[in-house]
Order: sequence, then C-alpha cells, then structure tokens
Amino acid sequence: MTGTPVRWGVVLLAFLAVLFDGFDSASLSFVLPSLAEQWGIVAAAFTPAVVITNIGVVLGYLASGTLGVRMGLRWLLLTGVVTFAVGSLATALVLPLESVTMLSVARGLTGLGLGVVLPGAVSLATAHNPVNQRQLVSVAVTLGLAAGGTVAGVFGSKLLNSVGATGVFWIGGGLPLVLAAVMWRGLPDTAGESQKSTEEAQREARVDRLFAPGLRATTTLLWSFAFLVFIASYTLQSWVPTLLTGYGFSPSEAPIGLAFLSFGGVLGGIVLLSLAARIGIAPALVVMPIVGVLSMLAAATLGMSDLTLLFVLGGAGAGLTASQIGQLTLAVTLYEPGTRTTGVGWAAALGRFGSIVGPGVAGVLLAFALPSTDIVLLTTIPVLAAAVCAAVLWRTPTRAAVPAVAQPGGARQGER
Repeated sequence: MTGTPVRWGVVLLAFLAVLFDGFDSASLSFVLPSLAEQWGIVAAAFTPAVVITNIGVVLGYLASGTLGVRMGLRWLLLTGVVTFAVGSLATALVLPLESVTMLSVARGLTGLGLGVVLPGAVSLATAHNPVNQRQLVSVAVTLGLAAGGTVAGVFGSKLLNSVGATGVFWIGGGLPLVLAAVMWRGLPDTAGESQKSTEEAQREARVDRLFAPGLRATTTLLWSFAFLVFIASYTLQSWVPTLLTGYGFSPSEAPIGLAFLSFGGVLGGIVLLSLAARIGIAPALVVMPIVGVLSMLAAATLGMSDLTLLFVLGGAGAGLTASQIGQLTLAVTLYEPGTRTTGVGWAAALGRFGSIVGPGVAGVLLAFALPSTDIVLLTTIPVLAAAVCAAVLWRTPTRAAVPAVAQPGGARQGER
C-alpha cells in the first residue's frame, strides 16, 4: 500500500468527526462565563461538569481498542459521533433546569462518545492510506481538534449572542448527526478486518502489547509526556475564557481567547509536521513544549495589551497542541495496525487523566480567588516536566513496531 495515493475522502470525513469533537470540547468552556452569570453562581461551581466530561472521554479512550475489535473501526467511529451528538443534545435539554448535576450527567455521556472518536478516526484513516504517509494522515486528522476549538472560539460570541448557550449545544449535536449520515455511506470497512479471527484480533488489541520488549520504556515515557502536556493544555482550554475575565475581558469577549489558543494550535500542528520531517518526531516534542512554556511565562509575567495577550495565547496553543498531536503521531508510528487503536487510545487516555487533574485543580484555585496570572504561571510546571520526558524519549532506543506474536509451531505472526 506504500505506493498508493492518499485517500483524502476518508481523511476528510475522519477530520470532520474530530473537528466536531473539538468544537464540542470547547463549547462548555466558552459558555461557562455566560452560564455562571445567568445562573447566578461562580464559574468554579461548574468544575464537576468539566471534570466528568473528561472522565467520560478517558473511559471512551480506554474502551476504544476492545470496541474497535468487536465493532470494526467504521462502526466504532460512527457510534462515537452519534453518542457525543446525543450527549450534546441532552446538554441543550437540561440547561434550562439550571442544575449542575444534570449538566454533569449529560456531559458524561458526551465525553464517552468524544473518547471513542479520536482513536477510531486516526486508526481508520491510517489503515486506509499508505504507510509512508502515516504521519501526514495522523497529523491531518488530529488537527481537527484544534480546528474545532478555533471554530468555537471565533464564532463563540456570535453564537452566544444569537442562539444562547442552549442553541450552541443544539447546533453541536445536530451537525454531527448529519455528518454521521454522510459517514455511514462514505466510510469504508477497515482493510483486512474480516481476515482475522476474533481471538487473534483481541490478542493484538491487548494493552500489554504496548509493553512488549523494545517498547516498554518508550510507552512509559510517551504516557508520562501525554499526562503532563494535557494537564496544561486542558487547563487553558477549559478555563481560558474565565481566566481572561481576570485580565479584564468581559464574559462576551472572553471566548475570543479560545479562538487564538486553538488557531495557534492549528499553526503549531503545521509547524510540527515540518519539524518532524526535518529532525524527527521525538526532537520536535522537545521543541514545541518549550514554545508553550515561553508563551505562558510571557502571559503571566509581562504587562501587555489585550491584542498582544491574545497572540501570546496563540503561541501557547501552538506549543501545547503540537505536543498533543505529536504524542499521538508517535503512537501511530510505533504500533502495528492491530495494536494501533489501543496504542492511540491509551496514550490519549493517559493525557486525559491529565485533563481531569489540570482543570480540576484550576477550578479549586479559582474558587480560592487566585489571580489568573498565577494560575497561568503554575501551568508552566507540567509542561517543563513534559519537555524533560521528551528529551529522554528522544535518547531512548525503541523498535518501530510491536514485536510479532508467537504462534503454535514456532511461527510468528506479523513477521516482516
């Protein structure tokens, strides 16, 4: 399959699924300041909804490998899109109740769907494209997260002013259902799925395959890197509109911060692709977190105009989003097709554990009225630690794929 052209139709559908994933993930963030004002409560009171969303996503990530074997990648992706769409519609239905508990339940369902979409989309798109284009395809699909966040940030204020918070979630649930109908007709089944026995496919999808000889140190470092980067990335993504109110922005103006953060992420993904081609993905994962740290330090310590602050947030988004995309791209490169969905899902899941910790801690700090600048400054610590992990990962010998599984009679499956 190395010499075949890229199937851009499959890549586009996978990208759009992840884009709606990114839009939904950002939706709760940019409506929080307005919801807090409407409900007459502090923004920190929404911390359970933010955290439970991320717990749902983690569970979806962890289950994606097993579900992919049982359902096939096509149906895995379709099910994920429909589930988070229904969760978004449920969110729209419960918002008038002004109940954080009901909102949290709806967001938990949404999170389960969101967690299935990313591993399914990346695995399906790479399975149907040439091996030598695998990094390009995985970066292109994963950029949908940043693109969705950018759309949410750019149009967040207009949507809030025109359709309100409830309307945002009606749109966020309705459009993915339309996409699911298109995907049902346009997505192919995964090549080679029917040629494997269920027992064989389940063996390849086991998580212990990620710790086969030659991959143990790399997988451990990759998971550590993901956990640390996601702490910072999702702290900013979940709370940046609220944090910007501490910089003097009004609740209706604050969502523009998400646009700059996410658009910076798109540019960071493009820069990552160029860096990975020139110096390799592991060295690139050292450079990009440092870009994020320098940007956050500037935002926390330097007095600047509103516009300059937004551009600095873009720099932070570039460094952090490129780091997120890079760790998933490395996972795609490391693991064979049968193990890839599990590898991508678990790497993303470890990251999302960080996304639970980061916004949760930030919510507590906001509840104690810690200044926004101090929260941004504290957020640089895990990113610096992630850069150290990436540096060690760069120097750690690794094998390019999961070792073959021994078969009866001495044959080894997957030997090349």
